[in-house]
Amino acid sequence: MENSKKVSKITAILNRGAAAPIIEALSDHGITDGHMAVGRVAVLQEKKGLLGAERSIIVEDPVEIISFLISQECAESALFQTIKTGGLDVPGRGMAYSEEVNLLQAHALCVENKAAAFKADAEFPLLSDIVGICCIVQRGQGNAVARVALDTGTCVPNITFGRGTGVRDKLGLLRITIPADKEVIGIVTNKDDAEAVMNLMIDVGKLDQPGKGFIYFYPMNKGIINTKISRGMPKHAASIEQIISVIDEMKGGAKWRSRSGSAETEESKRACLLGLIDMTLICNEGRGEDLVKAAMAVGAAGATISRQKYFCPPGSAGSKISIAREFCNMIISEQQIPTMLDAIGKAGAFDDKTHGQVLSRPVPKACTYLGKK
Repeated sequence: MENSKKVSKITAILNRGAAAPIIEALSDHGITDGHMAVGRVAVLQEKKGLLGAERSIIVEDPVEIISFLISQECAESALFQTIKTGGLDVPGRGMAYSEEVNLLQAHALCVENKAAAFKADAEFPLLSDIVGICCIVQRGQGNAVARVALDTGTCVPNITFGRGTGVRDKLGLLRITIPADKEVIGIVTNKDDAEAVMNLMIDVGKLDQPGKGFIYFYPMNKGIINTKISRGMPKHAASIEQIISVIDEMKGGAKWRSRSGSAETEESKRACLLGLIDMTLICNEGRGEDLVKAAMAVGAAGATISRQKYFCPPGSAGSKISIAREFCNMIISEQQIPTMLDAIGKAGAFDDKTHGQVLSRPVPKACTYLGKK
């Protein structure tokens, strides 16, 4: 897009109560505006069953998820500062990563943070060969799909809530059995394993069947990943997560962990969608549904709408923006972007009532039900 700008988006997934110190530390460097969501992470815990046999069950912990936009020049320092303040270099504390996104269009108050270049209080070894996987399923199905990340040792998955719109209306009588409430599972994995992990999630969630959900992966830049997938006291001098972290640092990345192999499988041949765009519209709460309808009128298939809280310093220009915000994620083709921006713009996306912001990132591969062959 002619007027779009490449910026960095930093995301941190933190234990409950850890967000406030990070927001304060970032504000000292001019990073004052961002969003926060609440969710949960899933981890494994050994439980003794009948006759003393042990089995792994999923337990949940509440988390806070913060994100903010910043210039690419300041991205690494902002990421380091986030890791330092949150102690995210310690397995089990959470994770943080950066990604390159396009800021397609926005209200004047909803652009990236204008922070000057700065040096973080510490630096850390970061993984670079990573991608994110986003999976949207019916509410109540999140843990089953998220367990794939745990059973494969990929990372600790995070789960948030959303509301589906659009797709249900195109399924006729089937829509009666498909609730609008959704769970959104997010994981981070080595890019060499992304397709293998995604295929396992598709199988567990039956995502290639009607109305079951949608899954896709997208590129990331750098990050530090939470691999403490189980809870309990370690049985050895060092936990497996600590050992993995040290080897990642020695190897300069996570490529050594690849388990996918090169053999082509039936799953790898399944029909998928390729070369799409994740377009995210962020707006004041209550405006998302109308704007999604405007986008659907010109070709969008639908959206997943989730709620987040906007933060900024009291009395700043950003305080004119509603604290209650909606994130509307739509998967479209790149060719549709100008039409979508025009449609939502005419519907008031960028006025003072809505304070809209539109971001995009590439989606190399996605999967959902594509109809009978």
